[in-house]
Amino acid sequence: MFKAIPICAAALSLVWLSTSAAATPEIFGTYNNGCIRGAVALKSGEHYQVQKWGPERNYGHPELIDYIHRLVDMAKAEGLPDLLIGDLSKPYGGPFGKGSSHSSHNIGLDVDISFDFATPKKSDYELSHPQDFYIVDRRNRPTELFTEQHYKLIYLATLDPRVERIFVAPGIKRELCALTEGQERSWLGKVRPWFAHRGHMHVRLGCPEGNPYCKVQKAPPPGDGCGAELMSWFEPPKPTGKTKPSKPKKKVLPEQCKLVLQGR
Repeated sequence: MFKAIPICAAALSLVWLSTSAAATPEIFGTYNNGCIRGAVALKSGEHYQVQKWGPERNYGHPELIDYIHRLVDMAKAEGLPDLLIGDLSKPYGGPFGKGSSHSSHNIGLDVDISFDFATPKKSDYELSHPQDFYIVDRRNRPTELFTEQHYKLIYLATLDPRVERIFVAPGIKRELCALTEGQERSWLGKVRPWFAHRGHMHVRLGCPEGNPYCKVQKAPPPGDGCGAELMSWFEPPKPTGKTKPSKPKKKVLPEQCKLVLQGR
């Protein structure tokens, strides 16, 4: 479709380490079962716009807000269009509630970044009525919408050391592996295949320092993840031998979240 492209060295000069906040926010629990006290709202800026997929889903830990701003700066330095930012978390974290497809985004460390761009700028109506922008089809084959800009954006998103994982559709990961064959691609280890991510990448930061109640997630497997691990996503599911699907366990939020989610 297109050849792998080198990334300008200027991008690397725009990767910063974490900055300390004046008052350390508190995170309790896990990415899919927790809350946050001290989240900060992200509002549209000069070179990015924030979509509204639901009410008050634009809050994040200050480290996440800082990460987004720095990614915007890197994207601008590399000549990419303005970015389009999707869901972060709610003001105090916690689940988004019924009707949402998200199982995570609970603790202010997750952000969805659309594969659509904000150049030309979106209208207020378009931001409040967002549309998916699929760069692979339902069979995980790249569409004509998959461009070098997406390859570069995903690469830039991995550079910050705070990033632990970036979820994309299996077909996107497969295309990235094909484009970088024979090159140094250890950065691809952070890019994890996951269904329902055809129209955006889901960036996840690790637990920030000073948050002992933020439950650390197991690190991704070593390597670039381009071998058998990736291909397993394209195989039919193995039979489990069970006749009825097991009922999902009911989540119980950490005790601290009872007060946090009340704004206390």
